[in-house]
Amino acid sequence: MTIILKDRLRELMSRRKINAAEIERRTGLNRNTVYSILGGNSKSPSMHNLQLLAKALNINLEVLTGNKEEDASFEILTASQVKIFADITNMMTQTIIEQNVNLSIGKLTALIKESYEYSILQDPPIANDVFVKWVIKNRDKFST
Repeated sequence: MTIILKDRLRELMSRRKINAAEIERRTGLNRNTVYSILGGNSKSPSMHNLQLLAKALNINLEVLTGNKEEDASFEILTASQVKIFADITNMMTQTIIEQNVNLSIGKLTALIKESYEYSILQDPPIANDVFVKWVIKNRDKFST
């Protein structure tokens, strides 16, 4: 599990553009503990430390340990992420009304999710109205 955890942790940190120092700050773990886990030297990290790492990455423990794939629907959102989600939802709603587009609730939520996931990966993360309009225009390419 140590090698899997090490690789998984590095992957999740990379996706979020978080370095070891930020993990230390968010978890309160000391530098040696963090680097021991990142280096694969920690033979069996404690459940407490794993929970701290998961919380610092805004994921559940199953995602951290690789028992479950990361899914944005289970991600714990920060206040800034909620703001981006709300902005995306507002942009999407306004554009759909302006263009008189008819969508099922499943399709609408899929388009909002797609737009949110794109926006959250931008540097800096920000709601992108151009992408929202593109998603609506290309709505048939997205599954529900």
